[in-house]
Amino acid sequence: MSPAALDPALHGAAVALLLLLGGVLMRDVRGVLSGRLAAAFALGSAAHAWTLDIGVTVPFSAWHAPLIALSTGNAVLFWLFTRALFDDAFRMRWWHGLIWIAVIAFSFVNCLWIAPLASVRASIVAVNLLVLVFIALAVLQTVSNWSADLVEVRRRLRVFIVGAAAIYGGLNALLQIVTPGAEASAIANTVNAALLAGVAAAIFFALVRISAHD
Repeated sequence: MSPAALDPALHGAAVALLLLLGGVLMRDVRGVLSGRLAAAFALGSAAHAWTLDIGVTVPFSAWHAPLIALSTGNAVLFWLFTRALFDDAFRMRWWHGLIWIAVIAFSFVNCLWIAPLASVRASIVAVNLLVLVFIALAVLQTVSNWSADLVEVRRRLRVFIVGAAAIYGGLNALLQIVTPGAEASAIANTVNAALLAGVAAAIFFALVRISAHD
């Protein structure tokens, strides 16, 4: 199968897995904050999987912009999810939601107005630098608190989930930043989609086997 044919299949598989994961988490662990944030993060990741495209050189369409904005805001959800996962004292505050909304709004405005007026490449770089900031915050949260969990199996699972998501998110953001549109290929997009589908599958099977208590 050619990369051109494989790419949409992998995107579709990742979207389906992430939507299913979001639904399962909302059904089974919505009673805990980390469960609700994990469900929201899964649904936001589905938006990312749907819009994933390396090397974009043309302005974003009006229907594309809201999904890209949700995908960008998912970096904030990832940071909040790691805080809830590793810090039992963490509580959501109104300003957490404000940060999420502000990032989504910036990404939306960036897609519809800044990119067409300035540069699509500059727009992509700005958004992905913002994503890297929140991924870095999530990693710092993980490193500073992971040893506080005395349950070895659960600690390893938490580090795996956060580590896999952070590695994929970081690599994707860096690839978006350093890959000009002229150099992007169908193979690069297919490999990225395959990596996302693999991470989504691994996290899906890891999370559906745990209880709300865990």
